[in-house]
Amino acid sequence: MARAAVEMNVREARAAIGEAVSARIVELFEADLARMRENGMDEIYARTWRGSDLPGHNPSRVPPVPRALVTTDLAYSVPGVIFTWKSEYQDAPYFRINTPQGWVSRIAHRGLAVIAGSPVTAVLEWDADHHPTRIQTVALYGHFDNSIHGWRAWSSDVVRGVDWTDPAGPRLFAPETTAV
Repeated sequence: MARAAVEMNVREARAAIGEAVSARIVELFEADLARMRENGMDEIYARTWRGSDLPGHNPSRVPPVPRALVTTDLAYSVPGVIFTWKSEYQDAPYFRINTPQGWVSRIAHRGLAVIAGSPVTAVLEWDADHHPTRIQTVALYGHFDNSIHGWRAWSSDVVRGVDWTDPAGPRLFAPETTAV
């Protein structure tokens, strides 16, 4: 599949990552809310919760998730992401990427900061057409924590293959392993 060149500056790349991260958090929260409703846990949590009235502590609805604030810093050793977010603070999620040398020119400026909805920390392999075929990205997780924090999200670094054969756009394979 031919891929049109998309130029981005770093600010645009960070904004695209922030939108992708926040959209995925909402998807995860909505899926957990549906699971809780299916088994009645949302009502049980609502009856037993004696804490704050903040939206992030309400088990019966997903709280607002502002666009994540994204920072990029050059990694001193291994690229990766530092991310955990608790909606109880009502601040935007903060997503810090420790990038490899060349992230700005090889990834951000080429419009590859987000592939198939996932932020790209590093490109590990390229094909002959200069498409990334293996990337370091993150697996995002999110759910309602009824013990103390309410709605929360976090990530872990993973490596995923990228399939460029679908005309609709790239597709990510299941995570290979935890990133090194």
